[in-house]
Order: sequence, then C-alpha cells, then structure tokens
Amino acid sequence: RSSDLAQTERHREELRKQQKLDDERHEMYVEADHDLHCTKGRTVLPPVERPGERRVAEMKKLYGEDAAKIQGMETAMQLNFDRNCDKKQPKYWPLIALKL
Repeated sequence: RSSDLAQTERHREELRKQQKLDDERHEMYVEADHDLHCTKGRTVLPPVERPGERRVAEMKKLYGEDAAKIQGMETAMQLNFDRNCDKKQPKYWPLIALKL
C-alpha cells in the first residue's frame, strides 16, 4: 500500500515538472499569424545615437568603399520583399516538427 502511495507521489511530481516545462515552452511560443520581432515599449527619451549610424559603420568595415552600393542593393531587395508581402499578404508557415 505504501509503495502505491510513493508511486502516485512520483507521478504527481513528474506531472508538475512536465507542466512547468510546458508552461515555459508556451511562453516562448509565437503564433503563426504574429510577427517574430519583439516590439519595444515607447519612451520619451531621445535616441542615444543617430539612427543607422552603427549600421553604416558596420557596412564600411565589411565592404569598404563599396559599402554604400551594397547597402543600396540590400535596401532595394528589402523594399521589394516588403512590397510583395503587403500586396500578397502571405500566411506564416507553421513551425511543426517533422518526424521523418
């Protein structure tokens, strides 16, 4: 009889652990129709640095004198992608683990 009670208590503890893991996974879960990027809260403080300043410095470090040309091509591709997303309104593909 006491072994049954001990086993029941072990099962309850395993269920609690599993529930805790499930809750943690659920917090990280992103709905398929939501954006993956986190939005930051608004603030009244002015920006610490000029917008894009860090990006320009990284591009110059990576591409040297061709940085402006590369950045222009990236911008054109991103604008084209954004325009097509706005026009066609694609659905996000669900993240489903496949067992092959």
